[in-house]
Amino acid sequence: MAEPSLGTLNPKQREYLGYINTSTNALLAIINDILDLATIDAGAMKLNLGPVDIRRTMHAAAEGIRDRLLKDNIALDIRAGADIGSFSGDERRIRQVLFNLLANAVGFSPPGSTITMAAERRPDAVVFTVADTGPGIAPEVQDRVFDWFESHSQGSGHRGAGLGLSIVRSFVELHGGTVTLNSEVGQGTTVICEFPSEQHAEPERRVA
Repeated sequence: MAEPSLGTLNPKQREYLGYINTSTNALLAIINDILDLATIDAGAMKLNLGPVDIRRTMHAAAEGIRDRLLKDNIALDIRAGADIGSFSGDERRIRQVLFNLLANAVGFSPPGSTITMAAERRPDAVVFTVADTGPGIAPEVQDRVFDWFESHSQGSGHRGAGLGLSIVRSFVELHGGTVTLNSEVGQGTTVICEFPSEQHAEPERRVA
């Protein structure tokens, strides 16, 4: 690896550039989350509605955390029937919801454990769940984990910006859905996101 004005980079310089790149990407992700939340809060977020292929969207979200799974020796079990099909929603935002749930689960999961991401079709809804076997969330904290900038390590060593679950709740609710959380200290956490099967709106709409 060489730069015309700098010459060949030595191993230590390449290592430093790697750190800079990682930190820059993390900062960009935080900025984008803040902008999304601010846009939603202002009532100006648009949903680009269309058919969402459930299995494809789940696998696309999983691909975004593949490196972290390998690095931390964590397995991901994706469960969705081959015939589960699609539903009406904003595919990009639903993928973002699932990615944030997976990233949060990875942050709290011990090495060698398994995260489960599942989808189930009900008569009028599609339900996604992401479950980990991490330290769980204390009852007195559970009501606050979806608030902006709420971050609790729960003894795991993980410390994020506290925006991932806020994004999850906001995008699910924009779809007219609901988010619930089941957790017990020492037993892990399961987040359940329920989306209505149909969206009764124009393909692109402003959410007030």
